[in-house]
Amino acid sequence: MGKPKKGGFPAMEPKINYVKIQNNEIDNVTIAWGDSIVWVNKDNTTHSLAVLGGNGQPDPTKPWGGPMGPVGSDTANSPEFSFQWMQQTPPPTTPTVYQYGLLDHPTSKAKVTVQIKV
Repeated sequence: MGKPKKGGFPAMEPKINYVKIQNNEIDNVTIAWGDSIVWVNKDNTTHSLAVLGGNGQPDPTKPWGGPMGPVGSDTANSPEFSFQWMQQTPPPTTPTVYQYGLLDHPTSKAKVTVQIKV
């Protein structure tokens, strides 16, 4: 990406962030644009993530990846989920917040806050 222009946003140095799911709870996380997340299931049950719908509940029509198997299984960790800024303009200077939750435990919710840099 080269050197950032004066007043521009810094060149991306992508990082993988690991977000724990344990006791049916999800940690909130703040990341930079270009970073990715791997959710780590520490529970003995399968979990699925979805964006919150208009009713404030995880929307099964808007999943974030497939189900994550129980702790210790080959599928306990999600694949990397990247948060790329896809517009022609620079990312906004104010953070963007994504709200999501567990489909199997709809009261378990969290936020991913994405901003220019952490």
